[in-house]
Amino acid sequence: MKKQINKEDVLTSLTDDQKKEAAIKRANKRLIFDTVRMIIILVVAIVIFLIFFGLKVVDGNGMYPALMDGDLTLTYSKAKYVKNDVVFYKVDGKEYCGRVVAKAGDSISFSDDGKFYVNGMVQSERIAFPTNISENAEKKMIVPDNSVYILGDYRTSCVDSRTLGFISLDDVDSKVIALLRHKKI
Repeated sequence: MKKQINKEDVLTSLTDDQKKEAAIKRANKRLIFDTVRMIIILVVAIVIFLIFFGLKVVDGNGMYPALMDGDLTLTYSKAKYVKNDVVFYKVDGKEYCGRVVAKAGDSISFSDDGKFYVNGMVQSERIAFPTNISENAEKKMIVPDNSVYILGDYRTSCVDSRTLGFISLDDVDSKVIALLRHKKI
């Protein structure tokens, strides 16, 4: 018949050094477990961040003064885009940054004096630069389904929908949700 080992009997038979060594081993195991758990949590958080968010650097001054060349932005890639959202989008492999000014179904028009209209309303609340278009460009349009019309804020010196045309929602990469201003020295 086997004698059952009592934990208290074992502990009382251990020397103080053996007790300290056992306590250190338990503490080391707990530290390793906690470290592995924290690494897993950190990796999951980074993966989730990369799926939904991103960091992008503004290239050029097409969105001046809202965004300037070299500014770092935090972007959200799963957004539904609404008027006045600042977004990153790609056309022919080149990335641009601009402001959504009209969505599918909106009518847009340009006047000869540099005013821009969406659904008959002049759009000038924050833009200090005139919205001119080339002489042979169409002055009245309707934004097609699954598209947006995007303009830069520095309207006299940027590439946007006036030259690129309507932007498919599939080409809109992400929405700017935060800005870290780059200070040039």
